[in-house]
Amino acid sequence: MYRIIFLFILIISINTQPILAKPQTVLVKTDLAFSSGRHLSVKNKLRYSNNGNAKVGLRYDLKNFSAQLSLNYNGVGKYNLDESYLQNTFGKITFGVGSIDRNWSFSNNTSLILSQNARPTKSIYLKFGNKFKYNWLPSEANWSFEAFNGFTQGALNNSSSMMTGLRAILIPFEGLEFELVQTGQWGGKGHSTGISALGAALFLDTNDGSNSNINKMAGFGISYTIPAKIIPLRIYGQAIGEDEAGNLPSCIAYLAGLEWTNTKIKYPTIVSIETIDTRLDTTKQGYCGPNTMYNNGDYSYTNYGKSMGAAIDSEGTSLGINIRSKISQKINIEFSTQTVVINDNNWSAHRLSSKRQSGLINSFGVSWKKNNIIFNGNIHYQGFNLDKAKIKSGTRIGFSSSIIF
Repeated sequence: MYRIIFLFILIISINTQPILAKPQTVLVKTDLAFSSGRHLSVKNKLRYSNNGNAKVGLRYDLKNFSAQLSLNYNGVGKYNLDESYLQNTFGKITFGVGSIDRNWSFSNNTSLILSQNARPTKSIYLKFGNKFKYNWLPSEANWSFEAFNGFTQGALNNSSSMMTGLRAILIPFEGLEFELVQTGQWGGKGHSTGISALGAALFLDTNDGSNSNINKMAGFGISYTIPAKIIPLRIYGQAIGEDEAGNLPSCIAYLAGLEWTNTKIKYPTIVSIETIDTRLDTTKQGYCGPNTMYNNGDYSYTNYGKSMGAAIDSEGTSLGINIRSKISQKINIEFSTQTVVINDNNWSAHRLSSKRQSGLINSFGVSWKKNNIIFNGNIHYQGFNLDKAKIKSGTRIGFSSSIIF
């Protein structure tokens, strides 16, 4: 069936472009990525379970409608339609259905609540936003909101279950941003999928009652960019609670970072420092403690076995520095180094490692772009083993390429 879809994409893209009206656009994009070994987090468009991936995508845009069909092959005989979607915009509101990547954080690297570490969920979604038109607010003040409901695979005893997500962003003035985020896992085999369960997953306290199985995570984030004439620095952070108390997040994990940008030197450069801590202390009530982040009595916070939050999963820490520099109009280089702790509490059932591991992760990459062609090369070193994730220590090389026709 996938071979038929692939041929259909090529035939349509070749034969429809000459007759399309000007408001319409059709793009065909091919991606190819390879790594000599598995690695933690996303590199060269590869999640750590893959050594290679090939993708062909067909995108169609009309005035208020857009669609993308993306056929992915992961190198071990498996196909999927990740990053495929249909969506339509009515004024300020966009409705859609599909399987799209989300990174709900002001960090450019990851998120504690919804990152690109795991495969995207299949979902229906809506997005809307607008500018505040009040005299007492600056003209840059605006807001946006996104909501979705979809499916996760393997989060409930290796079966599928439902997941909701809500994210609101407020920008009171240029440079300052706030976010409120929430996800809820619910339904699945043996649990209600009715309206009351959906309402509880979205809005109600789920600690007690018939919907106490629901696993909610929620929190907030902030980003502030200091005016460049003072110092070209952005400060950001995120705090996410694994549990709730009185409809408010509790059992908090943290992410924080600094990002310095300098475009006035010969090679424009961005330097960022970021730290993450997913370790939780034991509370008096016993609801929180080691290994409870991204885990729940009914649900694991995963899709296809990978954490939907930070790549280090529960009971982990990381501190890293990342440097990106544009050395010419076509070439960018990037270097990063992280000191990482995995499974700090030595929990044998941890998803990444059966015992505590720590060490460095270093990488160096070069990207080259000309017109519609992008090529990336990467050298990646990891100084520790992760037996559960089947990731060995050592050096691996990788590359990815993209061509838009």
